[in-house]
Amino acid sequence: MHCYQTFAAATVIANTFELVPEIGRRLPHAVIVDWMEQHGIEPQDVLYAAPDAVKARLLFEIAQGRPQMPHAA
Repeated sequence: MHCYQTFAAATVIANTFELVPEIGRRLPHAVIVDWMEQHGIEPQDVLYAAPDAVKARLLFEIAQGRPQMPHAA
């Protein structure tokens, strides 16, 4: 169940990031999940909160540390 919640939360965040001018594109779920872990964001924090509250938190976290694409090997 936890995997489905993590995937759903990463999808919500990916959709939000795509609309945010600072990022403006869809990031891979693996990058988003790593970023969530670095910032202490639990899937439940995204799935069970109001959309405006989630967006506000994500914008705050982006200001603290923008998710970066890893460089290709």
